[in-house]
Amino acid sequence: MDNTEPEHIGKTFYSEHAVTSGGARIVLSVWEPPAPEAAIVFIPATMVHPLYYEPLLRGFAERGFAVVGLHPVGHGKSPRDVKRYTLRDIVQNGRDTVTFALERFRLPVIAFGSSQGGIVAAALAAEDGRIAAAFPHNVMLSELPDSIAVSRFPRWFRHMYRPMQGALKLFARLLPDLRLPLDFYLDRARIGNESEVWEPFERDPLCLKRYSLHFLASLFTTRFPGLTDGSVRCPLYVVADSGDRLFTPEYTQKVFNRLRAPHKELVVLNTGGHMLMITHPREVCDALSAKIREVLNG
Repeated sequence: MDNTEPEHIGKTFYSEHAVTSGGARIVLSVWEPPAPEAAIVFIPATMVHPLYYEPLLRGFAERGFAVVGLHPVGHGKSPRDVKRYTLRDIVQNGRDTVTFALERFRLPVIAFGSSQGGIVAAALAAEDGRIAAAFPHNVMLSELPDSIAVSRFPRWFRHMYRPMQGALKLFARLLPDLRLPLDFYLDRARIGNESEVWEPFERDPLCLKRYSLHFLASLFTTRFPGLTDGSVRCPLYVVADSGDRLFTPEYTQKVFNRLRAPHKELVVLNTGGHMLMITHPREVCDALSAKIREVLNG
C-alpha cells in the first residue's frame, strides 16, 4: 500500500492511499478527524472524483466522521491504464474501499454515494453485509423502463426499453472502445448550472470527459436484484432533492417503493437541484450527519 504523508487541515488530516482492487490500482482520499465516530465510504458521480466534493467530505470530517473517498478505476487520481471497466468493477472498488475503512478505523462503515455513486452505494447495501447503513443519493433500477427518464432520451422510449438495452449491449460488443461525451446520454441543463457545476468540471484535469460504450452499456443494463428481493440487511436512506430534474421526485418515489430493507427512509432535501452535494455541502452535511448518528445510536 502506498501512502502520502498526511496533511493537517485544521483538526482534520488528509492523506492518499493506493490499493489494489480487481487487479488494478486505485487511489483513496482520506479525511480523518482526531477521534472519528464512524467511517464514511464515499463514491463519486459520473466522471468525477472525491476531490471534486472536497468541501462536502471535509465537512463530514469536521463533524466527527472519517471519510474514505474512492477514485474508481480509471477515474480521478487512479491510474488511467485500465481502458475497459464496467459498473461491476466500480462496485468491486467500493467493496475494497469498505475493507480498507474497516481495517484502518475498526468503526462502523457507512456507504454513501452521489448519482452514479449512489447506484454503487445502493449495490453495496444489497451485496456487502459489512456496512452499517447506506446513504445513496439517487438509485436507479436498470430493469425499470422508467429509468429512461434519467437519460436525455425521450420518455416515450420506455415503450421500447428492453430492445434498446439489447441494442446497447450489441453495439458495445462491436465498438467497446468508442468513447462518448457525457452529453450523449445526459442533459447538462437538468444536472446543474454552468458556473457552479460545469465550469469547475471542464477546468478539472482529473475529471473524465468521455466514457467508453463498454462502460455505458454496463451502466444501463447491470441489475442489482438484492435491492428488491430482501437481501439488504442494513438501513437504507435514499437521499433526494425536491428540485432534482435528473432523478425526478416521481422517478425516485417509484424506485423507493420497490426497495426492500429492514428500515428504509426517503430523505428529501430542498436545495433546488441534482448537484446539492456541490452547491449546498453544509446543508447536506448537517442533515445526513444527524441521520448517521441515528444509525449509530439505534
